[in-house]
Amino acid sequence: MTSHSIASVLDPGRRRTESWSDSEGGFISALVVAAVLVFCLVPIIQLVAAASHVFASGAAEAVALLTEPAVMRATLNTLAIAAGSTLLAVPVGSLVALALATMELKTRRSLAFVFVLSLMVAPQVTALAFKTLAGPSSPILNFLGLAPPPGTANPMLGFGGIALVMGLHHAPLVAIVIASGLVRVPKMLVEAAMLDGARPLAIVRDVILPVIRLNIFSAILLSFVAGVGNFGIPALLGLPVGVLTLPTMVYRRLASFGGGAINDAALVSLLIALIAGTAVVASAWLMSRRNVRTDAERQMEPFIRRRAVTGPTEAALWLFFAATILLPLASLVARSLVPAYGVMLSFETLTLSQYTEVLWRQALIQRAFANSLAYAGGAAVILAILSFLLAYVIDRRLAWARMAILPVVEMPYALPGVVVAIACILLFVNPLPLGGLTIYGTAWIIVFAYLASFLAIALKPVIAAVSSLERDVEEAALIDGAGVAARLWTIILPLVLPSVAAGGLMVFLLAFNELTISALLWSAGTETLGVALLNLEDAGLGAEAAALAVVATGIIAALMVVLEMASSCFPENALPWHQLAVPGRRH
Repeated sequence: MTSHSIASVLDPGRRRTESWSDSEGGFISALVVAAVLVFCLVPIIQLVAAASHVFASGAAEAVALLTEPAVMRATLNTLAIAAGSTLLAVPVGSLVALALATMELKTRRSLAFVFVLSLMVAPQVTALAFKTLAGPSSPILNFLGLAPPPGTANPMLGFGGIALVMGLHHAPLVAIVIASGLVRVPKMLVEAAMLDGARPLAIVRDVILPVIRLNIFSAILLSFVAGVGNFGIPALLGLPVGVLTLPTMVYRRLASFGGGAINDAALVSLLIALIAGTAVVASAWLMSRRNVRTDAERQMEPFIRRRAVTGPTEAALWLFFAATILLPLASLVARSLVPAYGVMLSFETLTLSQYTEVLWRQALIQRAFANSLAYAGGAAVILAILSFLLAYVIDRRLAWARMAILPVVEMPYALPGVVVAIACILLFVNPLPLGGLTIYGTAWIIVFAYLASFLAIALKPVIAAVSSLERDVEEAALIDGAGVAARLWTIILPLVLPSVAAGGLMVFLLAFNELTISALLWSAGTETLGVALLNLEDAGLGAEAAALAVVATGIIAALMVVLEMASSCFPENALPWHQLAVPGRRH
C-alpha cells in the first residue's frame, strides 16, 4: 500500500476532498450541459437537417435556387462588401491597436473606450448616423456649408457607403484580436532590440509583427465573417437602392410569406453559414498554432515615449475618432433636434418634439423599449446564472470535456445572427412534442435566440474568474459537510459575482439594440428597438428614427461608463476596451 493510499485511509476527509470533483455535482453538470446543447447545438443541427431534407426531396430545385441570378448576385454582393470592409477594418484596427500598445499615451484608456463604443453601437445606428451626416439634408454639413446640392443622391447609399461604414464599424473588432496577440509579445524581445539600437519602427516591423502575424490573419478572417453576417448596415444603406446581400435577401424572402419561403431561407442561411463557418474554422486553426508564451510579469510595455512622436499620434487618433465616430453621432443628435427634413440646426429651430413623440406618444416605440429591456435583461440574467454554473462545471467536474464544450458554446456567437434566427424558426415552427406547445411567433423565441447567440459573451469573464480561484476554501467546506449547492452559493458566487455581473451586462449591451435576430423573429407585439428604428426609417420618419437611435445609444454609453467605473472589480480584460489597454499599461 502506497503512502498516498495509507493517508487516504487514515484521513477519510482527505480522501473525500481528493475525489469530490468526481463524485458531486452530477445533476448540475447534466443540467448545464443539456442547456448548452439545447441552446447552442440543437438549432444548428435542425438547420442542417432541414437543408439536407430540402436537398434530398428535390436536389435539382435546391441547386436551382442557390444558382438563380438573384442569389448569385446577392452572394457576390456579400463577398465584395465583406472583402471591401475588411480592407478598411484591418489597417485601421491594426494601427490603433499598435499605437495603444507601443506608445505612452496619456489618454490610452479613453481612446480605447471611444473606439470600442463605436463597435457596441448597433450597426443600424451607425449606418443611420453616417447616412444623416453625408446627405444633402445634413444639419452639420449645411451649417458648415459643405452639404451636397439638394436632390443629390446620398453618397452613403450603395456599395461604397456600406463597405466604408462596415469597415469602420468592424475596426475595433480587429483591434481587439490584434491586442490579444500583443499581450503575448515577450518584453525581453523588445528590450533586446532596443539595447541593440533598433529604432521603434524597426522593432514593430521586425519583432512585434512576426509574433502577432497569426493574430493578424485571424483578424482578417473574423472581420470578413462579420461583414458576411452584418444585416443592419446593408439594410439601411443597401435596401433603399436595391443592393441585396445574403442576410437582407433572407429578410426579404421571409417578409414575403411566399410558398416555400422558410425552405428557401434555410438554404440561403446554410450558404451564409458555410461561408462564415469556413473562415471561423480557419481563424480558430490559426490561433491554435500560436506558440509564443510569456509570463504576465514580462509582457511588452510601451517603449515609444518621446512626446514628439506620441503627442502628434495621440492628437491624430482623437481627430480620426472625432471624424469617424463622434461627428456621425453628433449629426444624429442634430437631426433629431430639427423640426423637419433639410432644416438647418440653430437656436431658433431647435426642438425636442421628436423625443416627445418617440418616448411618450408612439405606443409602438414604448412597446419596443419595454420589449428590448425585457428580452435583453431576461437573457442577461439567465445567461449570467448559466455561465456561472457552466464555468464551475467546466473547471471542477468536466475539465476533460472543456475543449469539446467551449466550441459548442462559441459556435452560435461566431455564426451570423441571420443563421441563428433561421435555425430557431426551423426548430420551433412546428409545435413541440411536449403538449403541442410552440414558442414560434412569441417573445420566447427571441429570448431563446439571444441565449444561443450570447452565451459565449457571458461565459468569458466568469470562466476566467472561476479558473483563478484556489480550491482550499471550498475543500474545507466540503470536509465540514457542505454540499455542492451550499458551496456554490456561499463560497464561489461571492468571489466571482463581479465577473458574473460583467458578463450579464455585456450581454445586455449587445442584445438591447440588436436587430439581425429580432428582424427575422419578431411578430405583432414583440417589436424590439432595432425593429422599431428600421420601421421608422422605412416610413420616412428620419427625425424620429434619429431620436430613437440617440436614446438607445445613450443607454449603451451610460452602461459602458458604469462598467468602466466598476472595472476594478472585474478580472483583467473582462471588458473589451480593456483588452486594448493590456496589463501593465493602464492609465
